[in-house]
Amino acid sequence: MARKDDRRIQRTRKALRDALHSLVLDRGYDDLSVQDITDKANLGRATFYLHYREKDELLEDLLREFSESFAQRYGSKVNYADRKVVQAMFEYAENHYDFYRIMTIGKGGLAGIRKLRAILQESYSQFLDGIETEAGGKFGVPRDFLDSYQANAIMSTIFLWLEQDMPYPPAEMADMYLKLASPARLSFSVSSDEPVIDKQKAKNNKASKQAAATEQTLTEVYPQAEKENTNGNVDIEDVKE
Repeated sequence: MARKDDRRIQRTRKALRDALHSLVLDRGYDDLSVQDITDKANLGRATFYLHYREKDELLEDLLREFSESFAQRYGSKVNYADRKVVQAMFEYAENHYDFYRIMTIGKGGLAGIRKLRAILQESYSQFLDGIETEAGGKFGVPRDFLDSYQANAIMSTIFLWLEQDMPYPPAEMADMYLKLASPARLSFSVSSDEPVIDKQKAKNNKASKQAAATEQTLTEVYPQAEKENTNGNVDIEDVKE
């Protein structure tokens, strides 16, 4: 009996989600009423309130379907430096454009955005963990800020692209994103048990060593040049010779 009830609940909620999905794309969200949704689903208002407190909660439930599908693909470690992977993400967004439109409306939509951001942040965190492990070092900024920055960067890039009606193909967007935010271009310092390489300092040290070597050479050569020059005047040309 319980299984039969569960199936009935699932069917009812799916009917309400499908009704909301269709109505939002056709009429927008703000002016929709619960009655509009139940009429579209051919259900009573009382049935609606058995499952949801308000339409924002229904919207959040609708977007959870998209979030779970997205998490299955991109919720675990993803190679964000791989062009094909990034291109696939833009293609996925293109194929789910309706959900983007829905995600930008209402309080329930904001909940969907937060969920999507959390998925991307966790995924990007795993990717950056791999970079640090392979390099044997740590990035030069706190990881929670870096994870959040990278997740928001790709999400904002995808949203802007969709908002502009996808003026560039996914392949071109992948190239653009990698130029904007490729993790391979992020600078980071090695771990504390290894020396930190300061390029400017190394350059200055090299110059100092060269100057010291030149001074040592002049110290050794000058007396010989002075002895060989009978007029007692020694210039740089004499030393070079």
